[in-house]
Amino acid sequence: MRPLAAVILLFACAGCSLMASKEPTKADFDFGPLAAARASDASQSAPAIIVVYDITAPAWMDHSPMYYRLVYQNAANPMPYAQSQWVMSPAALLTERLRSTFAASVSGEVRTVSDDPGSYALRAELFEFEQVFDRPDRSRGVLRLRATLEGKGIWTQRTFAIDKPAPSADAAGGVSALTQCSDELAALIVEWVAASQASAREAVHTDTASGRLRATSNQ
Repeated sequence: MRPLAAVILLFACAGCSLMASKEPTKADFDFGPLAAARASDASQSAPAIIVVYDITAPAWMDHSPMYYRLVYQNAANPMPYAQSQWVMSPAALLTERLRSTFAASVSGEVRTVSDDPGSYALRAELFEFEQVFDRPDRSRGVLRLRATLEGKGIWTQRTFAIDKPAPSADAAGGVSALTQCSDELAALIVEWVAASQASAREAVHTDTASGRLRATSNQ
């Protein structure tokens, strides 16, 4: 009986060892469902066609790991979470969010490519997208992006910088804060595009009116 008991004990120990060494399951995150588009004048002044190109990002950021920084230790060292990541790169997630927000907020047509001379092109570069820990128990989501709009006499550029406090000092808190940053960014870009177009139309109207006035004066 002793050899049998020894074998049973050996298998039991091996089983405990395997269970103890089992790694936690990785968690994959996205931004969740799109919230209802907030009311604005964008639907009245949107372009007939806007091409929202894929957002670009630095090579180190252009994949799925979820980064954080401990600024109280070493602000120059971005680190990835071991057990949490995005379902795709932040740039790809932001591109989808931006296109969805445009589609829900404007009356025009949103495309990924277009050769229509009357279309507007929106391009963007992502510079920061991470969770920043100011101290061990307090963090925030930080997003910085530069957008460029061109078409129909418009060429304008703007850098957006947004940060939101995280509800918890962990990966889930970072996801919540960065999702809020992303939704606010998308709404701000929609409003910025609408305002830029309105200014361009006003400039054309003013130039046309001035031209008519000069022509009348010369008669």
